[in-house]
Amino acid sequence: MTFKRLFLVAGVTTAIAACGDYSNEDLLFMSAVPSSTQLAVVLPAAPAHVMQAELAQDTHSGIATVNSVLDAVLAVVDTVRSYEPTSRSANSRTWGPFADSTHPGWQAQLEVSRASEDATVFTYELDFASTANPSKSVTFLSGMFDVAGGAKQGNGSVTAYFADALAAGYPLDATTSQYDTLMINYQNYQTPGSPVSVTLTINRAIPDPNGVIMVTFTYTILADGSGEITFMSTGDVVAGTGTETVTIQAQWLPSGVGMGTLKIVAGTDVGLTQTECWDATFEVTYNDKPWSTSEDFGNASMCPVLPSFP
Repeated sequence: MTFKRLFLVAGVTTAIAACGDYSNEDLLFMSAVPSSTQLAVVLPAAPAHVMQAELAQDTHSGIATVNSVLDAVLAVVDTVRSYEPTSRSANSRTWGPFADSTHPGWQAQLEVSRASEDATVFTYELDFASTANPSKSVTFLSGMFDVAGGAKQGNGSVTAYFADALAAGYPLDATTSQYDTLMINYQNYQTPGSPVSVTLTINRAIPDPNGVIMVTFTYTILADGSGEITFMSTGDVVAGTGTETVTIQAQWLPSGVGMGTLKIVAGTDVGLTQTECWDATFEVTYNDKPWSTSEDFGNASMCPVLPSFP
């Protein structure tokens, strides 16, 4: 039983080469939209020659999907706002419309706004429009960011509307054309290396071959590089047993040493639980797998002492 087959890498990209010259106010509006690096999950890579522990491999696979989805969605914003704003007001900035060189015949526009000069909440929207028919436009991304926690801290949310973009004729790849929405909620400090907590949910318009219709990733990365991530997936995860909900929770130290727990939390096989630990090379040091005892290994004393996560 593995999650590797459940994680599909997104591939939305927009290539617009440009450079910008920004005022402090421009930078304030730009900071309302997170970059993919701010929300990325960092876990050391496993050596190429190592046979990873099963749950360590699932964790790497899930993290790769999270980071790819973040890059696919937020890189569009980063590219558009690499230009200087095309229009400014006291409470808004607009970038574009600019031609999308990756998808000829389409252009992108980003608008970030706030209600008043002392407002702490910023909202934004990224739209795609057909250059042949400007009325044929669609909101691909919308979100908000509240800086009430201070200049380096805030809460935000982002939603990407894949199904709407596809319905409007915007070209998506084979993977993202099967998505309905992507939702991201986050709490973070906007200083490199500071803690970040994120929940990312992919809702599929079309179930994947394993019957999965939704995958949720919840993760926290501490300032020292320790991390925790939980994957939740709903579908026919254990083939032929009907719809189930499965979670994998993994925690690790900056070195990569970690522990994972797989649980079936709803469905036919509810209650099945696997616990596995690994060393800095991601090789198994302990495995307790009740439904496959031949794979049991080591003892729990080999598991690491992990920090407390909020």
